[in-house]
Amino acid sequence: MPTATTAPTTKTKPTEPSIPGFKSFHANMDSPRHCKIVATMGPASSSPEVQKQLIETGLDIARLNFSHGSHEDHRKNIEQLRRISQECGRTVALLQDLQGPKIRTGKILDGKQIIITGKDYVLSYGAEQTEAQIIPIDYQELVKDVAVGQQVLMDDGLLAFVINKIDGKNVHVTCKVGGTLKSRKGVNFPEAKLSLPALTEKDSRDLLFGISQGVDFVALSFVQDAKDIIQVKDMIKALGADIPVIAKIEKIPAMIELDAIAAVSDGLMVARGDLGVEASVERVPGYQKQIIQVAEKYAIPVIIATQMLESMIENPRATLAEINDVANGVLDGADCVMLSGEVAAGKYPVKCVQTMVDIINEVEHWTFNNKQRRSENVRGPDPKWEEHQAIAKAACEAADKLNAKAIVCLTLTGSIARLISSWRPKTPIIAISPRKDVIQRLTMVWGVYGMQNPLFYNTDVLLQDLPQLLKSLKLVNSGDIIVITAGIPITKMNPTNMIKINKIP
Repeated sequence: MPTATTAPTTKTKPTEPSIPGFKSFHANMDSPRHCKIVATMGPASSSPEVQKQLIETGLDIARLNFSHGSHEDHRKNIEQLRRISQECGRTVALLQDLQGPKIRTGKILDGKQIIITGKDYVLSYGAEQTEAQIIPIDYQELVKDVAVGQQVLMDDGLLAFVINKIDGKNVHVTCKVGGTLKSRKGVNFPEAKLSLPALTEKDSRDLLFGISQGVDFVALSFVQDAKDIIQVKDMIKALGADIPVIAKIEKIPAMIELDAIAAVSDGLMVARGDLGVEASVERVPGYQKQIIQVAEKYAIPVIIATQMLESMIENPRATLAEINDVANGVLDGADCVMLSGEVAAGKYPVKCVQTMVDIINEVEHWTFNNKQRRSENVRGPDPKWEEHQAIAKAACEAADKLNAKAIVCLTLTGSIARLISSWRPKTPIIAISPRKDVIQRLTMVWGVYGMQNPLFYNTDVLLQDLPQLLKSLKLVNSGDIIVITAGIPITKMNPTNMIKINKIP
């Protein structure tokens, strides 16, 4: 097995290869799974026994939700996940999901209040309710950001209001859909662009903690424009780190600025929960397809999240509608599908991951036996192609025509693997890099299996020994064809400029 310090030799052939991240590949070498699985850690998935089962079943990325739990809770989870994934011989990446600037109601008198349809109320900055007609809101700048005629939604859209007057520090609203309002419920302003900072004080503390723990990704909540992403990236850089930032798309302003956000992000998340509150739920499927298309354009991974197997929080089987939802996400080209409450707090966390695996395998089996879908979009806004873009497409075409066993990318940063993945070849992609952080981050990318290898700086030796190395690790067999991409000379750290076809001896 290659390590970060010892170069593998072609003379040593392990009888039972153990390469982190390749057990799924070995388990189904004829058709390894391409779409990845993200799951949220929580009370139902915090024990070592459950986490081991999740990882062995097929968990690729563990989401750490910083809306809940202390730093000590997350630290224990991180240490435990890393230890178990190493024991299981699997690569499991860590996604830190920051809470973001969520606006909430204050403390309501008696803990709850009946809100009556047609009645007028006042939204006012405050921590506690003092009069039944006044609803406290924990956002001080509210009057500056909203306008008469705009909607206000509370408790995930269960209560709806419309603004009829703004008076000094108060926002006057009329209830359109009433119900019971409890303390600390979320408040949404779908038609307003709020001047909230991308990072709250809590988020900054959490981000510093995440960086100190070496998380693999950071997800930013309630993104409104590209400046939000740039701000977080600048902070990460100032702290001496280089962690990819995933933009959670859950607000209408983010949909309007989607192209600009994608251009500066390292990935997108279709956060369907809040997006369904901010917009009418009927628009979310169209938004989902639009987000996936933009991610494809910029060759960045995209995650579909929220309520994918919601009924399995309580039941051992998914509904047909949920199975179709996951299947359509895979068919649309998502890099990852995500489980939230199903694994964090549900009764059947392991069954949920197994259900995801089964759906993905079935859909991909059908897809790869039918016409392949590949985008003809030029990556990014510049219509001029570069060498590595042409090589990425050529590698996919060659692998398809030759029925190759694998596309092998020799990569320092992982960018060529992401680019090849964006063409969605049926051939699995093996990315070889000397950098462990790159291998961890490629866990999020569709169809990519990462492998750390230090034989990276001698082009002749690496290209000559590569077929035998892959064979010795039982990733390929004699007679198999592989397509290799690299930037040569490797010592110059050039962008990918070479494609080579090898038949395994």
